[in-house]
Amino acid sequence: MISGCVLIVALILIFSAGTAVVLADEPNVGLLRVYSFQVPREVAPNSVFSATLDVEYDLHLRPNNATIRAAIYKGNLNFSEALWQSSPVTVSLGGERIWNVSLTSPSTDGEFTLTAVAYFLDQGTWRFFNNSINGPGISQAVIIVGKTASLDVSLGAVGVSVVVGNQTIATSSNGDAQTMLFVGNTYVVSVQPLVEFQNSTRLVFNGWNDGNNQTKRSVMLDGDVELVGSYKTQYLLRVNSPVSSYSEWYDAGSNAELHSPSSVPMNWPLGLLGLQYKFVGWTGDVSSRLADVNVTMNSPKTLNANFSADYSPLIMPVVIACGVTGAVAFLMFRRPGQSNGNKSEALRCVKCGELIENEDWTHCIRCGASLKDSESLPANRLEPK
Repeated sequence: MISGCVLIVALILIFSAGTAVVLADEPNVGLLRVYSFQVPREVAPNSVFSATLDVEYDLHLRPNNATIRAAIYKGNLNFSEALWQSSPVTVSLGGERIWNVSLTSPSTDGEFTLTAVAYFLDQGTWRFFNNSINGPGISQAVIIVGKTASLDVSLGAVGVSVVVGNQTIATSSNGDAQTMLFVGNTYVVSVQPLVEFQNSTRLVFNGWNDGNNQTKRSVMLDGDVELVGSYKTQYLLRVNSPVSSYSEWYDAGSNAELHSPSSVPMNWPLGLLGLQYKFVGWTGDVSSRLADVNVTMNSPKTLNANFSADYSPLIMPVVIACGVTGAVAFLMFRRPGQSNGNKSEALRCVKCGELIENEDWTHCIRCGASLKDSESLPANRLEPK
């Protein structure tokens, strides 16, 4: 009981003094773990490849500094001769240490297991943590050793051309294209930005699932690689009109809003006279008398904007012109004798001087004198009474 009290008092004195004191059985590092151990997924036989080892450390109320190092072994941890090991490094407080390592793969195909270890020097002995509290200071990676690997480009669309290096392949009925290539090389992969079909439908490249939106990209083949991209479907909307026609692409499922003016002027010179085409309705894939329509683009669409010619502005001027023309004609042609405007051929009765309006007359309508028996003279020869 007394010894327990003494231990508690000692601990209180240690922490109240604010001094970094380490018990004799504690290590001189509080945290030392392999944060990441990155290697290629596949390498060619007997080839040089790169590995990256990232180690985190924290002394945490331990001495002001400590000594650490790292090593990489072939296979499981066996403390045999390391494939690579770093020089000892003195560290303080907390931080991370990154090593970039070049290694050589085996000469035969198969799996290649590597084990990375982060050591700290404790009283002349290299130790590592194998728990999740202070570490772990150990990590393993498996590399496939082989000459070739597969590159799978999945686009979700059939018949799309994919260019990989110098070869062109088309996506299958599953929407993907696959080829075998030599590992350890970088290849340029290109896809079509637009794939247009004959039925007013097209595909537009929408980007890759890793955020890359370029149709041409480089890929390092460090094993079997799958690139996943996507295309969006678009449909063509055609609008026909006697005034103007156009076409426009819309994403599948989107909504197209169309508006037609109630009237438009005719071409010159009829438009100068106020003549117009008046909108009468839509026909085609949508039938409506409304000027504003909404079209859901779930397939290619064709709409016809129908107009009728409006000649009403000409009715009143034409009526007036006809009336004036008729009046003039009436005044000019109301007497047959004046039809040709030659007064020298007009005849008058010799007896009374009455104008003979019809050559078939036999008697003067004024005095009754016979026109056949009596001599008649041209009107211009008669003297006034």
